[in-house]
Amino acid sequence: MKERNPYRKRIQLAVDILGEVIGRQDIDRYKLIEIMKQKYSRTKTQPLRGKALPPDIYDKELTTLYVVGRYGLGLDIDYPEEFNRLFDKEILFDQAIAYVLDKEFEEARKILLELSPARVIDSNTLARMLRVAFTKTILGFMDENIFYKLLHMCMEAFPEEVRTVHNYVRFYIAFKLAEEIYGGGIRDRLTKEAYKQALAVKMGFPKILPNDKYVYTIASEVFNINRKILGKILSVKE
Repeated sequence: MKERNPYRKRIQLAVDILGEVIGRQDIDRYKLIEIMKQKYSRTKTQPLRGKALPPDIYDKELTTLYVVGRYGLGLDIDYPEEFNRLFDKEILFDQAIAYVLDKEFEEARKILLELSPARVIDSNTLARMLRVAFTKTILGFMDENIFYKLLHMCMEAFPEEVRTVHNYVRFYIAFKLAEEIYGGGIRDRLTKEAYKQALAVKMGFPKILPNDKYVYTIASEVFNINRKILGKILSVKE
């Protein structure tokens, strides 16, 4: 059993933000992002992320508010008009996930084409769809085996973006390693390697593995783990 819940603070922060904005007609997506930035900065919370810190990271981080709001609080039922207005992108990405899992690939492709600024299936758009499923998984609203199934089916649905799927597998494994280090499940390099290999096999991607530098970035930036602790577990030079 893990000693600490790595997401309790993040979920409570999402609940607080949603409680502040739901019911207000003056809040649009842009203002919601600004409120989230301020709250995250004040509480020293980093958006869920991998190695990169893209300029639209807070727009992407709205996924956390969406998942908590819909699956945790039922705001899509209680405040459908406002919820749909604020989280229109995430709702469509969630629908695309359902289509992929139902093998309705053309319907899923139509949604991603609609959401892509360039009107093409690209890595950023697919990664944003996967972010919804990833967030649902780590917060306990999607079974991890369904998430693994989705990754495999995405290679069939979006064959031109197999590399994006592989990159997301790498990110997920790195993220779960960081989570385990945070929770105390991994305390040495041998356990780290065993966990990494076992998770890759369990996911069905035994050769898609992150390096320690990737894990280090997530562990230090997102989970705020002490770097001396990480130095004992990960082979990384500062």
